[in-house]
Amino acid sequence: MADTSNNGAMSTKNGTASTVGTSVLGATSAISSGIGSGLSTVSKLVVGPDELTHAQLQSIEKRRRAILLRSELPFYKMLFFWDGTCLKLLALDPLLWFTLIIYIVIRVRSRTGLPDYVEDLSSGNIGVIGAFLSFFLVFFVVNSNKRFDDQYGLSMAAKGRILDIASMARGTLPKERALRLIRYLNASHVVAYCGLSDTYTSRNLFQQIYEQTKFLTPLEYERVKECDMDAGGSCYRELVAWTQLEISDAVDEDLIDAQTAVMYRDKLLDFQGALSGLFNFADQPISFFYIHFISLLSALYLPLFAVSSAFEAGVGADVYWTSDLVNGLIVFLQSIFVIGLRVLGQKLSDPYGADVEDLSVMFYLNFTFTQSNRILSAEAPKRPTDEDPVEVEEKIVEDRVTIGAAWDGGEAKGGPAAGQEPILDEKGDVVDEVPTDSEKGYCAVQ
Repeated sequence: MADTSNNGAMSTKNGTASTVGTSVLGATSAISSGIGSGLSTVSKLVVGPDELTHAQLQSIEKRRRAILLRSELPFYKMLFFWDGTCLKLLALDPLLWFTLIIYIVIRVRSRTGLPDYVEDLSSGNIGVIGAFLSFFLVFFVVNSNKRFDDQYGLSMAAKGRILDIASMARGTLPKERALRLIRYLNASHVVAYCGLSDTYTSRNLFQQIYEQTKFLTPLEYERVKECDMDAGGSCYRELVAWTQLEISDAVDEDLIDAQTAVMYRDKLLDFQGALSGLFNFADQPISFFYIHFISLLSALYLPLFAVSSAFEAGVGADVYWTSDLVNGLIVFLQSIFVIGLRVLGQKLSDPYGADVEDLSVMFYLNFTFTQSNRILSAEAPKRPTDEDPVEVEEKIVEDRVTIGAAWDGGEAKGGPAAGQEPILDEKGDVVDEVPTDSEKGYCAVQ
């Protein structure tokens, strides 16, 4: 039977990433090229009219990673960018142009004559409305930014738990068990994002990676397809259950003890909890009522503000080009402020789409798979058989700079340790005692 639970009110999708093979580093290289560098050998799949291809996803991902590096540029360099900024959205927003057109029409009309009562119109009420609208917009952006940060934290938590389990598996499980466990976890990782967003699907993400790496056995692949990875979170939960069964089997076969199994299960539940948190955010976006409210206020406020500013620029004999330009600039800036904050809040509220401002999902998947498999391939350097490990460690302690005894409290005095160069003052004389922290002029904790 197909498992098609939709995780609440959302209709989303799921997919898988992992590796099968005797060489961990070989599989790591394969998935890196499959996710990060393009799949030239992958068969072309039929996608929906609004569905992005794998190549398009890769292009967007590269732009995202490049945009992240711009944050530390000087402000004057930032002003010359177009991609990843608000400029494109503002240029295409009809409310901005409608507001400017209203202002321009009134200013042109003011040169041919306006009714006398126009000079007596007050703009005080417009200012009050603007103050309230600013409050609602700022609150909206703050709330959206918090959602963005929280979802990023959950993505990093899911990634971190896979790496934690890989470290544990490398030291406690046989190689084949560790490889299978990490395969399932990486598969669940990819499946979750396919189920979370319409941008990532079984066709443009999961199937592409599978064709390149064959990261599931045929039997596992068929079971994943039965779970309907495009219909929510049921598929990734199934894969997490597989990892729990692997831990239970390891305990039954005396490969790990009960306490180690508890540690594994805690990490697995933390991993599942992080992914479930992402689905919770997707199931309950920011209230449509609130977004509609600020959109309505914006649509009413900006035209009124344009009318008020146009009248304040002067009528009749008080018409001046300088006043027209200054007030026009104020209208333009106010429109950027209102529209820009609204658009910014909407962009931040859903970070798993196709916008360049969204989170780098494909990078997270690639990084997690690569690093987890590199952990499994880690090998400690072999020690010479004729070397005494105790002597080696004692020699390291002797060669390092002395840190003082535990009871010294950071204020140990005395000459240099054996083998150390003598300490000289500014005049070049040998210092008999090491200066304390207070004498150095800085805190001991740094």
